[in-house]
Amino acid sequence: MTNNLLNIVPYISKHGKIILSNQMNHVLMDKDAKFDGEAMELEEPGLAYTCMIGDEPVASAGMKIIWNGVSEGWVLASNKIWNHPLVVARAIKKNFARLAKEHNIHRVQTAVRADFTMGLKFAKWLGLKEEGLMKKYGFDGSDHYRYARLF
Repeated sequence: MTNNLLNIVPYISKHGKIILSNQMNHVLMDKDAKFDGEAMELEEPGLAYTCMIGDEPVASAGMKIIWNGVSEGWVLASNKIWNHPLVVARAIKKNFARLAKEHNIHRVQTAVRADFTMGLKFAKWLGLKEEGLMKKYGFDGSDHYRYARLF
């Protein structure tokens, strides 16, 4: 998918590395960017994509299949997203529902840091519903809320 500004391409781990090596879209996410774990293993054919402006990845999003019909949704965004926040957010929202339907996913869930107000609002805007607080869920001991959307 492409418009005059934004180009949507399949996600590759290089995109995630670039986004994580730059300043993230919020200071709280910079903490998550320092985590040395599975962050680069997000490639999922047909279920992960990157929003490019020019040759630069500004945000990536996708789903990792947990088991048949259930996936974990994720988003990585650099501070460059603030140059065109609505264009990128709308692309993520549009692709979110489309991918779930195309891949027969009936549940998409995600975890959002409890102290990341903007992320909590974004999850709700995507149509996810809060399911509960997960105490000490984060790699750094932070609390997270579980959100999910059923299709």
